[in-house]
Amino acid sequence: MKNNDRKPTPRRIDSAPLTPLYPEDEEHTSEFVPWRTTRPHEGEAVRWECIDGRWVALSLGHGASLGTVVVTDSSGRCESLDSYEGALALAKSWRRR
Repeated sequence: MKNNDRKPTPRRIDSAPLTPLYPEDEEHTSEFVPWRTTRPHEGEAVRWECIDGRWVALSLGHGASLGTVVVTDSSGRCESLDSYEGALALAKSWRRR
């Protein structure tokens, strides 16, 4: 049998080169502080608590603030937003500080 008559060796699926994955700069932090969602207190829609005692909560507005989402935290900050997505983004930024 000549070398030219041999069938080509099939390429192995697991032999493809892999590029490493890196976290995006925006999401990378050198400080790890675990936050957990916990049972919301009365009137809250969602609540996050940190192991150091800090917390951030969302609640639906009522009365004069009906139709808004209120974001509060353990340091006393309180802000009303018109969209739930905006409130989630604000709560995320407060948890990173």
